[in-house]
Amino acid sequence: MNKRWTMSKVIACGVLAVDGAATFVVLWFCYLAIERQFTGSLPYLTTLIGALQAATAVVLSAYFSKSRAENTQGGIVYDAALGSDDRC
Repeated sequence: MNKRWTMSKVIACGVLAVDGAATFVVLWFCYLAIERQFTGSLPYLTTLIGALQAATAVVLSAYFSKSRAENTQGGIVYDAALGSDDRC
């Protein structure tokens, strides 16, 4: 089964990947600063994590809102109508 991903799914996964990678890099830089006894502050690094987390929250909330709208019609969720809903 060769289904193509929608652009919204590609964007959501891309934002998650960038957020995760940048978070690990920033935490590595913070570790190096502590290890080398850096006495300054690192607000530019910690701000980067916060900004990326906020962007991820916006993108994922929009993605899940779009997904909910696509999978619901007239108040009935398609999975529930097909009998494959695991919530029951």
